[in-house]
Amino acid sequence: MKRFSLLFFLYFIANCAQAQAQPNIIFMLSDNLGYGDLGCYGGGIIRGAPTPNIDQLASEGIRFTNFNVESECTPSRSALMTGRYAVRSGTTRAVPIQGIPQGMAPWEVTIAEVLKEKGYQTAIFGKWHIGVEKGRFPTDQGFDEWWGITNSTDVVSWPTRVGFDSTLIKPFNVLGGTAETGVKPVMPYNLEARPLMDEIIQEKSVAYIKKQAASKKPFFLYIPWIAVHHPPIPHPDFKGKSGNGDFSDMMIEHDYRVGEVVKAVEAAGLSENTIIVYASDNGPDRAYFPDIGDTGPFRGYLGSVHEGSIRTPMMIRWPNKIKAGQVNNEIVSITDFMPTLTNLVGGEIPKDRAYDGVNQAGLFFNNTGKSKREGVLFFHDETFVAAKWRQFKIYFQAEGVMQEERTYGDLWAPQMYNIMQDPKELHDIGLKNLWIVGPALKQLVPFYASVRQFGLVESGAAKPGPGEVTIPFTKSSQLKELFDEMLAQAKARAMQKGKK
Repeated sequence: MKRFSLLFFLYFIANCAQAQAQPNIIFMLSDNLGYGDLGCYGGGIIRGAPTPNIDQLASEGIRFTNFNVESECTPSRSALMTGRYAVRSGTTRAVPIQGIPQGMAPWEVTIAEVLKEKGYQTAIFGKWHIGVEKGRFPTDQGFDEWWGITNSTDVVSWPTRVGFDSTLIKPFNVLGGTAETGVKPVMPYNLEARPLMDEIIQEKSVAYIKKQAASKKPFFLYIPWIAVHHPPIPHPDFKGKSGNGDFSDMMIEHDYRVGEVVKAVEAAGLSENTIIVYASDNGPDRAYFPDIGDTGPFRGYLGSVHEGSIRTPMMIRWPNKIKAGQVNNEIVSITDFMPTLTNLVGGEIPKDRAYDGVNQAGLFFNNTGKSKREGVLFFHDETFVAAKWRQFKIYFQAEGVMQEERTYGDLWAPQMYNIMQDPKELHDIGLKNLWIVGPALKQLVPFYASVRQFGLVESGAAKPGPGEVTIPFTKSSQLKELFDEMLAQAKARAMQKGKK
């Protein structure tokens, strides 16, 4: 009996140790921060806003120079949470019209839900922007607790606009609560609250880290900052700090707040077993030009799929796991976090849907230096617009990229750029390099086939249904015949394999 008790005790201790060994994960997401804003990406002091804390974070792990997001806040956040292109999830846009169904469907499975199933505590402090109603809040999709906003932060400036009628718009609020008790308004979200938001997010994040350190349970903390989205209104403590205007003041504040979160991890003694990711959801928004972020060597603003919009800073730190001082230019997608983190913790994701992310554990955590992908696809709503493949980018739809251009349009032939030689995408090499189209579009084949198989979630819908993605220069009837034949062949192979 004593021997049995000893074995049971040892088994219990071993399981507790294994549970505690799961890494904590902190994911910080800035808002509309450009590729050229941080010092470690060529900005910082030359932009009038040094970023020593974020630069230090980058130096302590791996910094990526070819991290690809989606064209706007909502689709990027959806892709991060689900591991799926937003076109699949009906989250390609956040329409600023109150009362219409929109946001991520409860049917979607998020990183938070996967981690929660593996024993993680989960929290989000900040901007959600992929659901504005009960049933689509973060506390409905895997997060234990939340404090933050549902919408874009620029709603605070609406009452100052000529002709604004407050009787037509419901007031916007900061929401807070838990999955257990529910979510409710905790304070108005207005111009007075705007400059205080990231201070509160920082304080709540630091307090959460301290609490979780005492609990000894692994946690996932998602911090989608309000900065540096317009309107550029820094906290009063940072007003005038840069001597270079409100945006630079806000950048200095943002760097400080990120640094305080990192310090809290270190002070709690959690550094060795905590993964810290820092990234931006998309490039700068031209609305407040020129008091906005910088796109570095690229062109394009929020809403486009040019590099200035979809290529943003991203870095990962995990001491003693990730070799410090790495800089990597392999192609990575924001969709890759879902399968990578799922694999890391031994989780599972549903098999009844398609995923666009790939498991990048080797590149992210094991210092292999090699990505599992060669390209990424980009969309405007339900239209396929461009494909990145190796050092090339091919456009199947034109788009305005200058400050005053907010247009899409048809092309008579695809445009193509070598973005290593021509990062601003100015010199079309398509007609001389048509050989690239075939290999670049191989990644489109499984995508389109999966749309035919699994369908799409329409904006505001509860679950997927039949859907179509427009692919310029092709006829849907031709594609249907091609992919019907491919699916039939795949089923035949599966049946043949089953017989063996």
